[in-house]
Amino acid sequence: MADRTFRIHGPRGMIERAGEAIAERSRAHRHGDRTGADGAPITDIMTRDVVCALPDLSFDALLEVMIRERLGCVPVITEDGRPIGMVTKLDIVEHLAAPLRKPSQLVADVMMPIAISLDDSATVARAAALMAGDGMHHVMIVSDRRLVGIVSTMDITRWLAHNDGPGR
Repeated sequence: MADRTFRIHGPRGMIERAGEAIAERSRAHRHGDRTGADGAPITDIMTRDVVCALPDLSFDALLEVMIRERLGCVPVITEDGRPIGMVTKLDIVEHLAAPLRKPSQLVADVMMPIAISLDDSATVARAAALMAGDGMHHVMIVSDRRLVGIVSTMDITRWLAHNDGPGR
């Protein structure tokens, strides 16, 4: 039987183009005042009310929360609020599709064990460049190594639409 999957190759995504545009503006403003995304604090656009999980939460409980709250990702943190990983929708799909799934697994078993984060002093431009460069859709924001917020590609897109859109 032939492989029935396919991939549509189209133009680069919006966030990649936005990241490049922001990076170009950043280079242009290096010697002057910081304006636009290069001067906008990430704290202006981050979500502060973040649903998080501890690594010992059951997978089924996490799945229930993600569906109920309509979440695309859930940061995994330690008891003292330090990020240690993240669970995304893709992680959930891959886990559910695994042939040997155990129903009693924990968040620690399915999370991406890398905490990609930016300090809360970062700018919108830095977050966009990080996401575009690494193909990520969420970045955790930390202060004193503790999670204080999260930024998504949609947050950056909204910011761009309101602040760096056409005619600005």
